[in-house]
Amino acid sequence: MRLAFTLILYVCYFQVQAQVTIEEFLNSAYQEPLLKSFDAQYDFLNDKRTYRLAPIQKLELRTESNQLDRTRQDYGLRINPANPFEIKRTNQYFRGYQELLKLDRERTLKELLFARYEVVIGWVYYQEIRDLKEEDKKNTEKLLSILEGQRYSGFFDAEDYIELKMEQVDKVIELEETFFEIDNQKRRVDAHYHEARLKQINWPVTEMISLERLEKVVDSIFNAELRAGEVAYREKQIDLANREWQLEKANINMGFIQTQYQQWRTEQNRRPWSISLGITVPIFNPNKGDMTKRKLEMLEAEGEFNTAKNDQQAGLEISREKIKSLIKRYREMQVMTENLNVGAVATTLQQIKDSNPMAVVRMQNNLIKLKTMTARLRQEIYLSYIEFLSYAEVLQQQPVRNFLSAELNTILK
Repeated sequence: MRLAFTLILYVCYFQVQAQVTIEEFLNSAYQEPLLKSFDAQYDFLNDKRTYRLAPIQKLELRTESNQLDRTRQDYGLRINPANPFEIKRTNQYFRGYQELLKLDRERTLKELLFARYEVVIGWVYYQEIRDLKEEDKKNTEKLLSILEGQRYSGFFDAEDYIELKMEQVDKVIELEETFFEIDNQKRRVDAHYHEARLKQINWPVTEMISLERLEKVVDSIFNAELRAGEVAYREKQIDLANREWQLEKANINMGFIQTQYQQWRTEQNRRPWSISLGITVPIFNPNKGDMTKRKLEMLEAEGEFNTAKNDQQAGLEISREKIKSLIKRYREMQVMTENLNVGAVATTLQQIKDSNPMAVVRMQNNLIKLKTMTARLRQEIYLSYIEFLSYAEVLQQQPVRNFLSAELNTILK
């Protein structure tokens, strides 16, 4: 007996442990190879030696045969010093590139989280629709059973019977389509989080953030100072294009220093060493074409920056208004559902002589339709909510939170 009890506890414990939580699923975004690629690039650029230019650009060992006389061989050492402005601009460029990588990583994290939120919302929605479709199918079967029992009464209608039989087939197809959608959502979960294949998924709608709490979160974020995620990234692109332009401008050879050794001069009692110096006068810039390309990139980045800035503000306002409109419709649908008191109607019909019991079941079917529409509205509200959070640049804000939980639980990295 004790052994059986222990086994039951073990099985129950294993089943609880083998469930995928929403926080765990969202946290899997950090395991994406793309994010790890950003981390690797950032760490690589942390070592300044990877891009810091040497003070000497070029070092040449030269030799020359004077008058093709083997006894009059000249030797020289030529040094091309690096342009100090180019060294400075190179350091500035890669520091700016490192900052851009950090911002791009945040953008990517937001996109990965956004995709996972969509999967969670879809999963919750189709689970709810599945239950409603199963109830709808059972109600249709109940109607058929009642009608078959009325075969020899005045309530029986052959056309209604045939229509119900066809409707029964439709309900079975609708339920199968819902199962198909659930399978698709499961595959999407597995694609984002491979360990979910060996675990159960149980994300009930009751654990989702309430619409009242959701509305307060939206208003609070809307009235707070905006974070410049996408906008900051576009602005940094302008800065990086400008630094590239400055780097191209500074990419000019400064000149050279050359020493020369002529051994045959010692026979003439002359010093065998000589030195020459050359300085480049930058009257003509050979990098003008590349500088023009960088300037065009800068102008393009400015356009993308302005577009991102306008899109963020417009997206916030539109998605907020959409959420409020959907919540209003949702509450109206809830009132309609509550007013359709099937129990009270059933009691009234029982008191009426010669009442048809099919009327109550048909009312239950209409109630299921209202619940289905309510579920659809709730799904649209959650999707609009995540879209709003994306525009507000808070999905990836540290510490990253589960915005579908009532307490906005922190996602542990």
